[in-house]
Amino acid sequence: MEKISNKEIVDVVRFTDNKVIVVEKKPVIEGSGYKANYFIVNVDTLEKEVITKSAYLMKKFGSSYRKISETIANVVQCDAAILEDRSVFIIFPNGQCGLFDSNGKVLWNDTLSYNGSAVTSLAVDGDYIWCCCKEENCVIRYSLQTRLSVDIRIGAKEAKTFILPSSLSSDKDNIYVCCNGAKLRRISKSDFTVSDLGAPMPGLQKFYRIKDHALICTTDGAYID
Repeated sequence: MEKISNKEIVDVVRFTDNKVIVVEKKPVIEGSGYKANYFIVNVDTLEKEVITKSAYLMKKFGSSYRKISETIANVVQCDAAILEDRSVFIIFPNGQCGLFDSNGKVLWNDTLSYNGSAVTSLAVDGDYIWCCCKEENCVIRYSLQTRLSVDIRIGAKEAKTFILPSSLSSDKDNIYVCCNGAKLRRISKSDFTVSDLGAPMPGLQKFYRIKDHALICTTDGAYID
């Protein structure tokens, strides 16, 4: 594995087939606090490029990114997906979510929860989205066609299928779920079987499959494998 950042990663957005935008939390030199630092990394060559905040927002929210980013409080904290009709779905770590049309107008907003616990993270799967519920130890697939009705739930509070799932992502064939700050599990989209992927990784926070590579975010930075 090659380390590409030694800072906390707050967001990752796909840029092209072999490039991703990485947003890291960078301490402010003068005074206290942090600011977002944006860059593109090529997963094949590990080369980095500087990118502007506007370019990041356009890739994350689409052509109406200005209107959407003016509406929401924290543009890097939420997960977002541009859907086939160019509408944009977003969700925050506390379960607050919303849908914008292709012009950036709010169509609806809500709070997504399961048994009273916040549902968060986001992976798109055709007309569905996958999210996870950490407190209920489960991963849920919601239908976008019926305003987020539950389609499939995998795991349960007393089960060990997913223990404290905190984030997920997807590629063509699988959903990847980070669990318990260490374990990575994989759900097959074809038959919904669940399996482990690799050995536990201490401090695991986010995982993304890009081409034949993996982008792994942990508590001590980010790596390309």
